[in-house]
Amino acid sequence: MVYDHLSRAPLPLVNRKAVLGLGRDVERFGRLSDELIEQALDSIEALVRMAQDVPVSSLDLLATAGVRSAENGDALCMAIKGRTGHEVSILSGNEEARLSAMGVMSAVPGLTGVIGDLGGGSLELIAVREGAIVDQTSLEIGALRLIERAEGDLAKAPAIVNNVLEGVTWLKAWRDQPFYAVGGAWRAVARLHMAQQAYPLQMVHGYRMALRETRDFIELLEHLGPKTIAKIQAVSPKRAETIPWGSVVLECLSRILRPDEFFYSAHGLREGHHFRMLDTQTQLEDPLLTACHELAGQHRRFADASETLLTWLSPLLARMPAMTERLARSACIIADMGWGEHPTYRAPQSMLRVLRMPWSVLDHLERAFLALAVFVRYGGSSGSKFVADCHRLLDEDAIADAKALGKALRLALEICSGRGPVLAATRIEDHDSYLVLAVRQEALSVGTDKIERYAASTGRALHVPIKVVIEDRGPEIGKAAR
Repeated sequence: MVYDHLSRAPLPLVNRKAVLGLGRDVERFGRLSDELIEQALDSIEALVRMAQDVPVSSLDLLATAGVRSAENGDALCMAIKGRTGHEVSILSGNEEARLSAMGVMSAVPGLTGVIGDLGGGSLELIAVREGAIVDQTSLEIGALRLIERAEGDLAKAPAIVNNVLEGVTWLKAWRDQPFYAVGGAWRAVARLHMAQQAYPLQMVHGYRMALRETRDFIELLEHLGPKTIAKIQAVSPKRAETIPWGSVVLECLSRILRPDEFFYSAHGLREGHHFRMLDTQTQLEDPLLTACHELAGQHRRFADASETLLTWLSPLLARMPAMTERLARSACIIADMGWGEHPTYRAPQSMLRVLRMPWSVLDHLERAFLALAVFVRYGGSSGSKFVADCHRLLDEDAIADAKALGKALRLALEICSGRGPVLAATRIEDHDSYLVLAVRQEALSVGTDKIERYAASTGRALHVPIKVVIEDRGPEIGKAAR
């Protein structure tokens, strides 16, 4: 993985992998075969060469359970150094668990629940409370090792998994909390479920499933088998083999933990290592706000006016029951990003840019809410297919608030054209049964009829009338507005 820079919302410039299945040899022989070592060396040498060609400012090679558990894992690492000139850090089980947890927490700050990372050689389980790791363990029941231990008989797998999980004494204390699923086999489960549901988004990160639907779907996958699963386009044939086995592990964990929901994460160990490299101040930044600033920075026409926008909106936000300050701030940051599009396509283009934002730091509800707000901000038609997609992901209160916020942003940006000082020459006053939009004469750059029309539309969305009052010029404000 090559990232564009160290940030709370990094973008992968290159994301390459080679599926070798080290865990299978480790479980079968206790060591890596000569053939597999040669394949690993060729693959790693190619990846290192690619990274050097970018070029990267730093390069770290990390080895996990497949190398850690192999008798000749150290020999492989020495061979890698000989081929590439780079040292390999073999992570302990606790280190692997900690980095996996940090990866998830980098995208979901302050989370409480259990994180599980299922690889080919091991399963890491980490209990987290309000962003702090409380318990962790690493278990040698990765999907490939489980296949070998069960001799390829899926019916034997539940007993094997349950026997291992019984040794994790802290698990039962974390019942009824969310479970955050990491790892290729589990992400493939999510992709298959999304395909079955004709889900409107294709990115796995942030996908949620309830406990009952997870169990029902796992039961379906166990009956299908890997050959049938391999024919489904949503997953790769190489991944299909491990899906039923990963499903067994997920089912066993669900019986013990009874999580209120499953949250599928695209962030894991690699993202955790990146997060560990950040300074403390950067780690404390909100990744959603950082991603919105990154997106807006690529398309902004004037200086950032998001703080002025947020302050201006505050009387309106108080009337939006589903609104959070975090979502409102995010919407203000990206509210003017579509100015460079053709006017006919600003609404759908801006909506898609938010809905399909490449950063894996938004869940699907946040994507849909912000996309719908931006769509309405640009005057989009309610008959669009993408509006229907957003409606499917949001409840009625969230839909109403996203539309109200979009209309309020449209009103604000129609007044100021993205210029904070101009907006600061206006204000909204709350008089309980009605609102007043006071606009100083020098802030007028459009006709009052248009402002009144947008104010009326915003008022209807909030179920409160908005009166527009044009005030006399104030010399000191007029100077600031210019």
